[in-house]
Amino acid sequence: MNISQLSYSKHCILVHNNREYFINYRPIKNCIEILLSNSKILQHFIFKYENKKHQGEKSYAEQNSGNWWKYAEASIPSSACILSLILYSDATTTDTLGKSSLHPIYISLGNIPTWRRNKEDAKQLLGYFPILFAKNEKEKTSPEFKKLVRETFHKSLKFLLDPLFENENGIDYKINNRIIWFFPKISTIIGDWPEACTYSLTYKSASSNFPCHFCLVQKNDLIDTMQDQIILRNHENMMEHFNNNTGHSVSLEPVENYFWNIPNLNIYAATVPDRMHHLDLGLYHYQIKFTKGILGRSSIDKMNERIGAIPRYPGLKIFSKGLQSIARLTASKHRDLMKVIVFVVDSLLSDDLSEVYVKWNEINNTRMNLIVTTCYTCYM
Repeated sequence: MNISQLSYSKHCILVHNNREYFINYRPIKNCIEILLSNSKILQHFIFKYENKKHQGEKSYAEQNSGNWWKYAEASIPSSACILSLILYSDATTTDTLGKSSLHPIYISLGNIPTWRRNKEDAKQLLGYFPILFAKNEKEKTSPEFKKLVRETFHKSLKFLLDPLFENENGIDYKINNRIIWFFPKISTIIGDWPEACTYSLTYKSASSNFPCHFCLVQKNDLIDTMQDQIILRNHENMMEHFNNNTGHSVSLEPVENYFWNIPNLNIYAATVPDRMHHLDLGLYHYQIKFTKGILGRSSIDKMNERIGAIPRYPGLKIFSKGLQSIARLTASKHRDLMKVIVFVVDSLLSDDLSEVYVKWNEINNTRMNLIVTTCYTCYM
């Protein structure tokens, strides 16, 4: 996707401190039309729910095999199809619209199989949210400014997404010279942890009483994975706290959530962490940093020697000089490092250290499966 060649419209979403803040955007219907006009995508496009089974038991693969799709499809006419919307956003610095910090948001479709959706042409840049600037440090830390930032973000979402939901009778798209009747439904929102909190309007601080945007488990109890009764966040219980002005008791921001009015969506379950931030730059990074912290200088040198001695292999990144600075490692380099780290740390400290990495990779594989299962099966 050549971002510099894309044309944008501008809409003023806010005037604050005598400064106008604009959304630079592309109409969402046009973005979807571009995806649906791609013949390579349409070869594998998914239209209907599939009740997949393996050895007599329910199994899950693509989105259309999950409970969310099943229930969403049951809520629309049988002759219509679900158009599953996947949103991804993350604040960044860009040169496209002048050197500035902006907040891009992308759209893809859950109707596209995962392997095909990972290709560049299977997603569209929907636009850029503005990032608000405070006039001074006092305003920046004030509750009023914090609330304004949240309100502006959700006001921007409403402006971008409302054209898809303004007609309760769905929307028609032309596919292979046929008119297909679709009902757009938001299935998944991908982002890092702060981004998830912005969409769900829960407190961003990990020190808050209820730091998880999925559930209502207090921070001191999150380590107790054996809890039988876990209350999940949903639109009903969060709206009740919002209307009763008791949102602070469940770490909920005093801002009305745009997604509360979107059908077949639980924003708290639909907002999931992406692999890059959650695993590659999060847990992987922490584990390597922790390992270096418990090793002595000589053991770290030995670890770097082993990493540098690994021979070249197709598809595997080689660290010829060892780990000079993990702070500069990209997500893909972290993934490559985790493929070999089990053998690198073997007997450096004790046999337990390499076993920790074996278990660590098993946990991460399970965690990824849980993320996928949450996306496809655990909410309506």
